[in-house]
Amino acid sequence: MTDKLIPKGFRKLDVSDDFVGLIGPLWFKAEGERLRVGLPLEPRHGNPMGWAHGGLLVTVADMVMGAGSGHATGIRWPHPTVSLSTEFVRGARLGQWLEGSARIARSRTADGIASTCSVATSPGRIAFTVIPCAAFSLASVLVATGVFKVPDVDKIPEAVRARVMGRWGDP
Repeated sequence: MTDKLIPKGFRKLDVSDDFVGLIGPLWFKAEGERLRVGLPLEPRHGNPMGWAHGGLLVTVADMVMGAGSGHATGIRWPHPTVSLSTEFVRGARLGQWLEGSARIARSRTADGIASTCSVATSPGRIAFTVIPCAAFSLASVLVATGVFKVPDVDKIPEAVRARVMGRWGDP
């Protein structure tokens, strides 16, 4: 059932994060400067009321902004979360597609990258959307902002450095 929820053109987002592996896999689609990251909402993602667990929404928002920061910098290596703020607006039902993309609000190489995203819903589909929400006509579910540290390329292990340079979706 969940395979039917994954939109055409999305590929598995390969991250070496055991915690994220517990909720995933996550899926991505690169569209130029924009990176879309999504997840089909399954029963394991829910609370006893049949809604997506708030902790899941925050985790996905964190991954959307972290991966989006990596896409923006061209470094597909963890961009650690320095700060993250979220506000829940409404619930997200299980059995829907959850999707987000981050907007880079500010970029300072020394301090990191500030990202924003919001979670919104439409019939049968849920999305984290870029702020402002021009591409979608959806009702917000969650709004998040965060600051992410840009990794020092020289500290990325040499054995993987060449593989993690570039944007998501690059060969």
